[in-house]
Amino acid sequence: MVIAYVSPQVVSPRPEKESAKCQRCKSPLVMGYDEPQCLTCGFADYTHSQDIVPRRARTSIVSAATRYVVRYVGDAMGLADQLTHVRLVRHNNRAIFDVTCPFCEASMEESSLSGKRPEAREQRFKCEVGHRVSLVPRKNGMLGWR
Repeated sequence: MVIAYVSPQVVSPRPEKESAKCQRCKSPLVMGYDEPQCLTCGFADYTHSQDIVPRRARTSIVSAATRYVVRYVGDAMGLADQLTHVRLVRHNNRAIFDVTCPFCEASMEESSLSGKRPEAREQRFKCEVGHRVSLVPRKNGMLGWR
């Protein structure tokens, strides 16, 4: 007795060749906001929109809401182990730092630089209590505060 094994045929749920061309004018489809679209006639292929992760679910440097732990890099030995949290937030059309005060855990606002000439790319922040923190880039590319 001979038993033959027949492997099941794998059917792709998303045909590659059919979704690459427009069904109306046979032009190439371009990925739009959530679905492939034809730039020539405006046709949108909604058949596979459940397979596509929406753009709002994708992460960018701002929408990831990653919180960075920043170490003290100044000269005071008493603050050597002091950390603060920094994250990027969207403000109008740009990304800014949202700094948590390392002393009172309050949110800090960016303040202007003093009359002294600051280091390159130094950003200063101040909390409601009056604590001041300067974010400075380190030589290894990471941020530090003092």
